[in-house]
Amino acid sequence: MAANFCYSTDLTNLSIKLSKTQSPVSSATMFTAGLIGNGLALVILVRHAAQHKWGIFYRLVAALASTDVFGILTTGPVAFAVYDNKFKWVGGKPLCDYLSFMLIFSGTATLAIMTTMSLDRYLALWYPYFYNSLQNKRRIHVMLAGVWIFAAFIASLPLMKFGRNIRQFPCTWCLFDYFGTHPTDKAFSILFASLGILSIISSSIFNCLVIYAICKGTRSARRGSMKSVKGKERERRNEVYILVFLIAILVTHAACWIPIMIRIFINTSGNPPNFKADILAFRLAGVNQILDPWLYIILRKEILVRVYKFYRKKRYGDDADSTIQSNTTERSCGSMRSNVRLQSLSLKQDE
Repeated sequence: MAANFCYSTDLTNLSIKLSKTQSPVSSATMFTAGLIGNGLALVILVRHAAQHKWGIFYRLVAALASTDVFGILTTGPVAFAVYDNKFKWVGGKPLCDYLSFMLIFSGTATLAIMTTMSLDRYLALWYPYFYNSLQNKRRIHVMLAGVWIFAAFIASLPLMKFGRNIRQFPCTWCLFDYFGTHPTDKAFSILFASLGILSIISSSIFNCLVIYAICKGTRSARRGSMKSVKGKERERRNEVYILVFLIAILVTHAACWIPIMIRIFINTSGNPPNFKADILAFRLAGVNQILDPWLYIILRKEILVRVYKFYRKKRYGDDADSTIQSNTTERSCGSMRSNVRLQSLSLKQDE
């Protein structure tokens, strides 16, 4: 069986081959890029705190970056130890359980936070009054703590004999046994893959509803005309900026995580093992922790505003800003004239 390969075979020749063909440069590069990207994203969030005022969405972005940093710091040293030991696994079962726990925890927490970010935008646009009532730091922190506790619980299931953690080919890393034929092994594998697919589907649905709300102006209609036209347009642009980042995160997560979920389903069904496809899928999932922060750095509001202004300038020339401002002023004046007419009519009726 594929699951017993690393425990029933002499791995000396495999270790020698790996030490000659594999270089730690790629792992070190990914480790460094992930730490720098997530650290830079957190620094940017802190420096621009006066602008975003640590709203719910930006707290979730910070939680996502923190989770990625935690995952990188807790799993990277194990990979370096394997390289340093010439691809021979040391640490036995305890280290295997540790590495598997950290991989499952960081993956589950990352996907859960992504879904929570999409849910946040959905509630903000479709149920603004309810959403505003949730703007409480304590509630946000409790929600994030719940996400991390849930991820830790899922990662602990193999430690509680619901599934098991084993070394995976080429016997230099560990994860739950997605080749196992025991009912608990199959059940946990299906549970983990199903949670990942469900997270991506849920986020996609929420994002589609957010796009529909922005296109139809749902938020403006539900809030009435208390805000000025200029304020509403600024608010809608901010929503679009956040949506662009959110869609980029969703596409990245889907591209990085769906292959591994599919491979787990295939392996659980009893098909012949394909170790190369499994390794490629898991490496792709690891790349997600590197891409997340750089998406925020590149697609944050300040950068998108500059891109939007550059586009307007190229399309409409130097007078683009004045044209936008005059159109906004005309609409504001039109709204004021309408209000004056309504007030005059009501006065006449009173008379």
